[in-house]
Amino acid sequence: MKSGQTLILLATVAFLNQSIAQDYLHQVVVFSEGWSNWQTGEVMEPATLGVYDPGLQTFVVQDTLEDAGFVSDAVIYESSIYVAADGQVLRYDLNSFDLMASAPVIGVRQLAILDGLIYLTRGDVDAAGMNLELDSYLMWLDLETLDPVGELTVSSGPGYATEGLVVHDEKLYIGVNNAFDWGNEVGFMGQYDPITDEYVEWDLGMEGKNPIHLFAQNDQIVSVNNRDYASTSLSWKMIGDETATTHVVAETNAGCLAAVMTSDGQLRYQVSGEAAIRQANQADLMSSTVWLDNVPEYYGMVIDPVSGDLYGAVTDYSTFGYVEIRTENGELTGQFDCGVSPGVICMDVRSLVSACGLPSPLQKKPSQWTFDALGRQILGVSSGYRFEVDEHGRKRVIILNQ
Repeated sequence: MKSGQTLILLATVAFLNQSIAQDYLHQVVVFSEGWSNWQTGEVMEPATLGVYDPGLQTFVVQDTLEDAGFVSDAVIYESSIYVAADGQVLRYDLNSFDLMASAPVIGVRQLAILDGLIYLTRGDVDAAGMNLELDSYLMWLDLETLDPVGELTVSSGPGYATEGLVVHDEKLYIGVNNAFDWGNEVGFMGQYDPITDEYVEWDLGMEGKNPIHLFAQNDQIVSVNNRDYASTSLSWKMIGDETATTHVVAETNAGCLAAVMTSDGQLRYQVSGEAAIRQANQADLMSSTVWLDNVPEYYGMVIDPVSGDLYGAVTDYSTFGYVEIRTENGELTGQFDCGVSPGVICMDVRSLVSACGLPSPLQKKPSQWTFDALGRQILGVSSGYRFEVDEHGRKRVIILNQ
């Protein structure tokens, strides 16, 4: 081997090894609900699935959800994105955005993935706008086909409409709120253990009605509650405790619309109609302060887990919609237009190795790729450097004919 080849080979190996060790924000998937005439039911602007490229700073609509009046949740798992869209669950390929599967599910609200299944909470209204009673408010489907696999009926699980859903320590935590029976909201935190098939509930009290957002961190489940939509409260329960604690947030006259939990345990939430984002430390949820003031009202918020940046969706629900990008300190650094009523935002985080065309080393089957000296993937050639990854993530570089 020539000395020049050796240097190039070493540089290539170093480049690839460094790439595998780093995560990056590959794309931001935004669901815009559009808007419909609530009096006639006519869809004036259809819901869309769009993608923002943080590197190129471009936004492209990938699909139009013609039959969906709204999108209530979406989650990314491996190479798919699962969407709760107005009475149906959709599975898209995360690279091509081809629709791979769909299933009708009346009242689907929030989604969570655990042990090869996708779980969902449920709640809805009937054609007259009244609360729709269902036989089950917690269901689960097959990840690949979206075929029904199981459910908890009202006799063995939640007895009212459910919303928030989060996974912690192989168990599901559910916000039970009866939110579509206006004036009769309830407040329970449910726990379902798929292994033992056991369901238990904790009462959040009169002040903890209408739990809407659930977060799980540091062996604590936190709930943001909309009560009767005239005020906001926070509830929390430590894993292992027999009771939950609820605190009414001072000086609020509406429920919470958007909320996030940072990696260091800061709950950030915005009360509807307020031009400020409040913050409470997970260790002391009875004390909230203003984290950021003079901001638009966000329809949805999400945090980039790599950079800590906050993405907040802004809309008037009929004519415009855009997403603001702020640093973890709240500084506005950019924004992009994305259609009317953006609300659900998903962060597609990948290993940096994907930037040069490589899938994750966690894949099950061995694979091979060929690169030039700069680490760029090249196809249809018999010279260069082949980078191999086996099923255990072990890698090596082979010099081809020069």
